[in-house]
Amino acid sequence: MEQSSPQPTAQGAENPWPLFPEQPIKEPTAAELEAVSVKDKAGFWRRTAAFFIDLILLQWLTLLFLWLGATAEDLAMAQTLNFTDSLSESLMDWAELHTRIWSFLFLVYFSFFTWYGGQTPGKMALGIRVVTTKGQSVSWLRAIGRTLCYNLDIFTLGIGFLLAAVPPAKRALHDVIAGTVVVKVETK
Repeated sequence: MEQSSPQPTAQGAENPWPLFPEQPIKEPTAAELEAVSVKDKAGFWRRTAAFFIDLILLQWLTLLFLWLGATAEDLAMAQTLNFTDSLSESLMDWAELHTRIWSFLFLVYFSFFTWYGGQTPGKMALGIRVVTTKGQSVSWLRAIGRTLCYNLDIFTLGIGFLLAAVPPAKRALHDVIAGTVVVKVETK
């Protein structure tokens, strides 16, 4: 029988990726993360500006969907003329439709971009990113939960958002609940 040589376990020139590191890699605890310098975390105004950029993009996307829907409705109404609806009822229907489309797109937009790279277009523009409290990428379920928690920020009359201005944590209510933190992206 052939004797195999033992596999190196420590990182070195012959083994850049150790199979069994001598000390296990320790993920930071929440307390250790809070001890991270405040300058590494995204500030309130930068986060607010990124959020407003995203809201503007989201509104344009919603209006695009409404325009496509109105165009389709106009094409359908060209076949059958029915003027029984009053203008106020029609406007109420459009307002309700706008709210439903906007709410759906809000959930998809923020959840997708938070999961896929941790940055919405607004966060990309301002150089910030969402990560877990352990510094990892955000999972799909955590991204959805974080987005749904925006409602809690709103129900607290915006106080949940203002928590992002309080050092050293600089975490909004939705970040605390979802176990996330918004950090500055290192530029090279």
